[in-house]
Amino acid sequence: MPGVVLRPRGRVHDWSLGEWHGLVPATVVAATAAWVVGALSGRAQGPGRTVLIVIGAVLTAAAAGLPLWQHRRASAARADATAAAQDARAAMRVTLDDALDPIVHLIARTSDAKGPDKARCRGEAIQLTVNTVAALTDADRVRVCFFTLQDGPPVQLHLDAFAGRAGAPDVVLAAGTAAGNAAIRALTKGQWILLDDITVQVPPFCWDHAPEYRTVLIGPVDRSGQPVGLLTLDALRPGEIANVDQALLHLLAQLLTVALAV
Repeated sequence: MPGVVLRPRGRVHDWSLGEWHGLVPATVVAATAAWVVGALSGRAQGPGRTVLIVIGAVLTAAAAGLPLWQHRRASAARADATAAAQDARAAMRVTLDDALDPIVHLIARTSDAKGPDKARCRGEAIQLTVNTVAALTDADRVRVCFFTLQDGPPVQLHLDAFAGRAGAPDVVLAAGTAAGNAAIRALTKGQWILLDDITVQVPPFCWDHAPEYRTVLIGPVDRSGQPVGLLTLDALRPGEIANVDQALLHLLAQLLTVALAV
């Protein structure tokens, strides 16, 4: 989500997390060298012995100190990662509160509205939902669409609102067409569909004649148990829609369901 980036406050390398593969060899070399120097110092005389004793002491300190230094670095890295995660959770709560409060307020207003005002509030709820999903999704140039089920004839999923990347979908999702039939089946099954790469996993239908998107998420929206529309989220690069986006879209779809039901 924009504004919620899990990034440690200090630069954290793999070795500082206890994965420095040179630690054990360096410790072994220092300890072995200290033993060899100690043996040589026992045979040496004069200033040379003093030098060897000092070198041996330094190597012994290195052999003992390297694991302690590494442990300290790993502890500091874990503390930074924990603090960053706590900061991210706090920022996420603020972001979600800011995003969801207008929707909750609109649901309350919709429940009190009558006649044409209720229909207008429902339309606002649809547009607000797609805007919110587009704003909170942590991916570049996503596009969020809502297709409303219309009785027809023919029965079709009509584009009601979209937000994010420019360019409205140009496929008519009407019964009797391959795309329309597949979209209506996806809606009536009530299952969420996440495809990381549509060049590898063929989507049940596309909403552009020449799709530039590579990853898609499709979710049904119902009212009082009856299907009323589809929410779609697409992004330009494969795998760009993370699991958190699916959870977010599911939550907003449920809120939209409430708005359309009151």
